[in-house]
Amino acid sequence: MNEQVVTAAPASTPIISGLQVQGTDASRGFRPQGTKDWLLVTTLGGTGYVRTSKGQRQLTRGQLLLIAPDTPQEYGHYDDSSRWVNIWVHFRPRLHWMPWLSWPAFARGVMVLDAGSDFAAIEAELRRMVELANGPSRLRLDASMNALERVLIAADDLNPLQAVSGIDARIRKALEQIGERLREPLRIEDLSRAVGLSRSRFSMLFAREVKLSPQAYIELARLGRAAQLLETSSWPIARIADEAGFSNAFYLSTRFRRHYGMSPSIYRDKVESGDAIQYATRPQA
Repeated sequence: MNEQVVTAAPASTPIISGLQVQGTDASRGFRPQGTKDWLLVTTLGGTGYVRTSKGQRQLTRGQLLLIAPDTPQEYGHYDDSSRWVNIWVHFRPRLHWMPWLSWPAFARGVMVLDAGSDFAAIEAELRRMVELANGPSRLRLDASMNALERVLIAADDLNPLQAVSGIDARIRKALEQIGERLREPLRIEDLSRAVGLSRSRFSMLFAREVKLSPQAYIELARLGRAAQLLETSSWPIARIADEAGFSNAFYLSTRFRRHYGMSPSIYRDKVESGDAIQYATRPQA
């Protein structure tokens, strides 16, 4: 049996993916400490498996395996007499994706979702994601993240836990709007009106559900977007500021330094040199 033991995917890369065809020689991925990113493995054909302390589960076409960070991983080719075809992706989620990453649990940190008859559209996006992620341009990493986002949105529509996942549907809608409109001016009044709430009620409900005020969340999402563009593009800081919704490069640099502890240019240098970066989860005052 071929066995690959990996401690973590490269910290400086927001997405790594591939199409894997495992033949008659059985193999598995084995990471006792898990990884610092998320892992999605989707079966296109044949049979795979995932094994946890709760037992073992087979994975067949249309089933998506999602493993959270720092979760022990053991999965692989179930039947060494046939092929297992899958698409795998290690990724660091954009902030507004987090509500979409709560699927039916097989074990703690290990989730499986069956796409059923809706799998064809998801498979098409996954194949596009792999093609884009491994293209020649650094900007294609951003495009592959967009393809993965469409996969997660489609999966969320199929998620039986969606209605009881704990997050209010109106706040879920607001999070999606924020993610789609980061480059635009985002006023709390407009967001609250879009989901049918008063500004005060929206702000209170948002803080209760997300544990951040709407304005703090928007800034954190914009900083995350800026960091992603620093990682995946060679754009000047001024253009990144515009794309991430900051009024100018100086303001982006000020907020970025306060949040990440370094300027955008130093952050980019660290990414390009392969230095590890600690990713904050909360905006600094």
